[in-house]
Amino acid sequence: MISSAYVFIEGLAAEPIICGRIELDATANIGRFIYGRSYLERADAFALDPIHLPLTSGTKTCTLQHGLFGVLSDAGADAWGRKLILQLHSTQPHNELEFLIVGAGMGVGAISFSLSRDKAKAKQSPNTLQDIELLLQGKNKILAAEDVSDAVKQAFIYGSSMGGARPKTLLTHQRNDYLVKFNRPDDIYNVARVEHATMRMLSELEAVTVAPTQVVTSELGEDLLLVERFDRCDHKVSHHFISANSLLTDSTVTQRSLKTWYSYAQLAEFLRQHSSVATDAHELYLRMIFNVLIGNTDDHARNHACIYALPGAKGPAGWRLSPAYDVLPISASGQHALGIGEHGRAGTVDNIVSQARRFGVQEFKARKMLQQVKDLVAEWPHYMANEGVHEGDIQRLKSIIPKL
Repeated sequence: MISSAYVFIEGLAAEPIICGRIELDATANIGRFIYGRSYLERADAFALDPIHLPLTSGTKTCTLQHGLFGVLSDAGADAWGRKLILQLHSTQPHNELEFLIVGAGMGVGAISFSLSRDKAKAKQSPNTLQDIELLLQGKNKILAAEDVSDAVKQAFIYGSSMGGARPKTLLTHQRNDYLVKFNRPDDIYNVARVEHATMRMLSELEAVTVAPTQVVTSELGEDLLLVERFDRCDHKVSHHFISANSLLTDSTVTQRSLKTWYSYAQLAEFLRQHSSVATDAHELYLRMIFNVLIGNTDDHARNHACIYALPGAKGPAGWRLSPAYDVLPISASGQHALGIGEHGRAGTVDNIVSQARRFGVQEFKARKMLQQVKDLVAEWPHYMANEGVHEGDIQRLKSIIPKL
């Protein structure tokens, strides 16, 4: 079965503009993408992926990830989004491209999709803080696989493209767009409050940029986490987004690849080559140290990203490391999702220092940075308590946060 769709970019003009065409052979799991001539001729055209989709004419082919280029998948549904699509849509997608189209109505970044080459409809979530109780009721019903009303379907479909397995949706508050993340009944601690506290702690490192967060408590006492979107400004698309997973994808991940291409250091080398911010690789090194010391072993490549500033966006032009997001303690196992250094996933001091030069960091400087983050993380109980994390959760976290 062969399917095709048109790829659009939001943020370059008042309306989404056609960028190219994606074709998927779902039987052979082969995807083909070609930039449109009109897009290539634009003065503000940029590569969707500077590694796998350079800004050149001709057809690009993808044989990994079911034939879908990673940067296109970034704009589609992940685990939670697929759950929503299967539960809330009467017509089910038949292949990966159809999942992409259905789940990309309000996806992260600037990419949108359409079966028409003439237009793609840009969508805006109608949710506000006044809808919190409805959102909580809907979240619980969706998790329980119960029937939900049309109002709930409308409220949640806008969160189906934001990636990750946790329940989420989108809302607008005081002219800012937010990702709303919910707790689950099986969480071992109050994830909303712990993630907020962890992100605030990370932001204490002056060299690190962190997505702003806040905790909102419902009338029934349930906490929700609001994460300000860094790809939107004044309800408009401001940045193109590509996950590190898309940039680093090469083949099957092995023990060898964890110390070469599927690693923090490989992302650092991309930043050193492409980022307009000279200190981005150093910032990534600090984030890696923090993840190791706080026990954030869910630091897989989808939880790191680069963004490209569109015309009128605030901040540096061109590519840069995105603000940090999805940071919280997960496990004291010391086995991380991305490669840390010469010893692969191992979250040890020696491994942290082993490839510091790939980040542009000399060993003596690496050890100073390590001590700086150690001093910060040593105060984690204070940060948790200060952000309203209950004592019982703090005690549970003591078995999760490593003792290095």
